[in-house]
Amino acid sequence: MSRIKNDKIAVFDLDDTLYQGNSHFLCLNEFYKTKIFTSIIARCFCKFFPIAYLRFANYLYDKIPYEYRSTFKLPYRNEVIKLFKKKQKTGYQMLILSNAPIELLKTAANELHVDYLKAGIGEKSRCLHAEFEYQELFVCTDNMTDIDLLNIANEAVITCRPSKRGFFTKRVKCKNYKFIEDVCDNEV
Repeated sequence: MSRIKNDKIAVFDLDDTLYQGNSHFLCLNEFYKTKIFTSIIARCFCKFFPIAYLRFANYLYDKIPYEYRSTFKLPYRNEVIKLFKKKQKTGYQMLILSNAPIELLKTAANELHVDYLKAGIGEKSRCLHAEFEYQELFVCTDNMTDIDLLNIANEAVITCRPSKRGFFTKRVKCKNYKFIEDVCDNEV
């Protein structure tokens, strides 16, 4: 299969970047009428047992009817959407690249009229290179597991709380990056 060629590509993460919150866990909360998936208990469990937590979350997510999953969406973050539209107007090919479940990813991409790719955790740069050829790469993400993508970017915007900035400053090799304050209402 030949790769798609475009001079400039802008890659945006979905959860906690374009969206105000994590669509996967908030979808679970809403469908099961709970707040457990975004609770402090869940975050602690996920920190110590991430694979087990994700398997459990994915198991329950797969039980949600397709019609519900395929229409679930969250509000967008205004500051990130402004940046998204600015990049779009300056000739970038827009791409949402996320670890989110495919139905949630498709919903956002269809609404924004852009391409999308699903990638495993820590595999976004490999996934991008497998599908696209480009000269210039812009990345916008909040994900600590997106260091691989940030390190190949020509320019980047990182959306995170000030307390997490040190993690990125120590690891990001891209010299042209800045931070946007994470002001999401839904903390997940």
